[in-house]
Amino acid sequence: MPMKKLIQPFIDIVFPHTCACCGKGLGDHERYICRWCRVSRFDEAIADDKVILPNNVMFVFSMWQFDKGGYLQDLLHGLKYNFLQEVGEELGYFAGRDFLDKADPDLLQTVEAKSPLLIPVPLHKSKKRTRSYNQSRALARGFSRATGWEVIQDGIIKRVKKTKTQTGLNTKERNENLRQAFVIDHQFISDNYFPIVIDDVFTTGATTFELVNVVANDGSKAGIVTIAKS
Repeated sequence: MPMKKLIQPFIDIVFPHTCACCGKGLGDHERYICRWCRVSRFDEAIADDKVILPNNVMFVFSMWQFDKGGYLQDLLHGLKYNFLQEVGEELGYFAGRDFLDKADPDLLQTVEAKSPLLIPVPLHKSKKRTRSYNQSRALARGFSRATGWEVIQDGIIKRVKKTKTQTGLNTKERNENLRQAFVIDHQFISDNYFPIVIDDVFTTGATTFELVNVVANDGSKAGIVTIAKS
């Protein structure tokens, strides 16, 4: 019998499998987030007609409504700062399944007619050194597992501007803070793909809209997918 099978029962006693969201024990077919948290704890994202999308953004999809001070905020904070890559991939997978289930069939047909390419929002190199990984790329890997769509190669798009935190900034200040924050490899041809920007939270859209300006220009379109909408 493999050594892992021999010691696994003892590992489970000392380090029990618990939900990364609520802390309760996980069932046999649950990996990092329990079914109750995934299905029942969070509200679906609320559509906001006040958000005016740029011409190059075809859609914005968010899975859940952000709960300031709640379980989802804690979960996304842990994803960002506590190196929860596996949790990020699971959240991305849930978002991918949710998107396929809820997206308008005509929209899906339009997206899939032109090779969908997942674009995780890149981190500035200083933040990546501090966190050691990019949570948006973990989300994109999970989304890719659910949809079968490709994730853009790391390094093609870079965040070259070290922006200050967006917290407390109004929309105009957020836009200015993100202006020219991203650059793209000149050999990348966006017309060959349908870019879908992946991030954790959609607030005003300043970050994702700025990234869309880099990956979708000259009249092309892009989409945006996030786990939560604030």
